Amino acid sequence: MGSAILIAPVFDDVTAYSYDWSREVEKLLLENGYNVLSLSGRPLRRDEVEEALKSRPNAIIIFYDHGREDSLLASQTENAIDTKNAHLLRGRECYTLACSSASGLGVEAYRNGCLAYWGYTREFGFTTDSLEEFRQFANSGIKLRIKEKLSWRQCLEETKKLAKQLIGKLLSTGRIIAAIIMQQDADALVCYTPDNPPTTKCFLRKIAVRLLGSRLGWKISRKHALALTLCGAGIGIYIHDRITEWAMLGYRLHGIDVGFALTVISFILLNFEFIKWLSR
Repeated sequence: MGSAILIAPVFDDVTAYSYDWSREVEKLLLENGYNVLSLSGRPLRRDEVEEALKSRPNAIIIFYDHGREDSLLASQTENAIDTKNAHLLRGRECYTLACSSASGLGVEAYRNGCLAYWGYTREFGFTTDSLEEFRQFANSGIKLRIKEKLSWRQCLEETKKLAKQLIGKLLSTGRIIAAIIMQQDADALVCYTPDNPPTTKCFLRKIAVRLLGSRLGWKISRKHALALTLCGAGIGIYIHDRITEWAMLGYRLHGIDVGFALTVISFILLNFEFIKWLSR
């Protein structure tokens, strides 16, 4: 039997719609033998969400509500999940219907070992004249995952195909604004998995991913990557200057050379242990 935590707070008109869409998901989970812990239909507290996550460490997380780049909201005043407690998503799959969270929180969840993060990099929009079509789109991925047992990559591909079909239907019935918004939603939809990691514009992150692979490259912080870069530059400058000096004055071993060699060896050993720790 699978385990699932369904989080669908209600505290304004928009969340009432997302809560209504989540009813289909809860029914699907129950019909497929999942043990469902539902935190739904009311404003929530951060501590009760964290307690639920800790009590079911391997449960799939399904979240329907407001989001920001770095958080999923529990109420108008509290975050349910954000970059500070994203480690609670480690080792589990997370399906969200929330604005923008994949752009920040989703990346942090991936860095912390989340197996799959389904979400949107920009705002999720819908129109009240096309609620059924937007519900179909919003629920498609989790339905394919639970009912059809597709991989997350396949779920993403099929959901984007569905979006094209729904957009065609909306255009054919004159609902042009709804079609435009659904296209924007489809473009913003992503799913981060080990075989489909986040993308980055950061030069240092690209180097880390290229050298260490996506799993370790995303775990290293920007500060650590910068430190490695500066240390490498310092080593390069030292070696250049020593070779130049030896070429002009002849080779002579100094104590500073021994100290430098020991520093480099310790630096390599330290970072080797750090990378081993990251890979756990």
